[in-house]
Amino acid sequence: MTRHPDLPTDQQAAATNADFFAGRINDTGWWDENGRPAPWPDDLDDWRPSSNEPTTHQPGAQPF
Repeated sequence: MTRHPDLPTDQQAAATNADFFAGRINDTGWWDENGRPAPWPDDLDDWRPSSNEPTTHQPGAQPF
């Protein structure tokens, strides 16, 4: 899978995370499950949105 062009490279994400942990920036654009700012995830390419909502689409219909 190809990374979306709007997402930073691994090196850019690592630099942003280093700035975040050093206190030079307060927000990376990512938040943890409690709503606190969090570093960029290491597994960003493998990440898929999750939902606790049941799928209720009709057979043959688009899921969105």
